[in-house]
Amino acid sequence: MSTVYLPVTARINLSSEQRAEGISSELYNLELPKVLHEPGRTTTKLLETIQHPETGQWACVADTELAIPVHPQRDITALVALFPQLSDDERAAMTYYIASSELVFFAYLMPAASEILTEEEAEAAGWIDTDPLP
Repeated sequence: MSTVYLPVTARINLSSEQRAEGISSELYNLELPKVLHEPGRTTTKLLETIQHPETGQWACVADTELAIPVHPQRDITALVALFPQLSDDERAAMTYYIASSELVFFAYLMPAASEILTEEEAEAAGWIDTDPLP
C-alpha cells in the first residue's frame, strides 16, 4: 500500500475544493452510480480530501493499490470532464479503461501530468500537520 496526495488545482470554473470533492464523488459513482443512491445516503465519496493549512489548496488522498469495482450502469462523463487537462488520447484511454473493465485500479486513473506526492513529500510541503496538540 502506498498512500499518495494529489493536489488539485482550480480549473473549468471550479475551485480546488470543488474539483477534489467532485473527483472523489465521481470515483465513488463508478462503483455505485448516482441513479442507484437511496435517499439520505451519507457515503458519496471514495477518497479523503484535505485542505492545505496554509495555501488553502485541496488534495485527494488515495492508496495507489485501490481497486474500484465498476458498476455496469456507471456514467463516466462527469469524471472525465473533471480532467480538462487530459489530451484527447489520454481522455480516450481513460474512458476505454473504465468502460471495458469490471475493476479499475486507481494508479491507472491518475493523469500523467498530475502532481503526486508521497506521504513524506506531503509532510515536507505542509499538507500534514505533525505538531502535537497543545
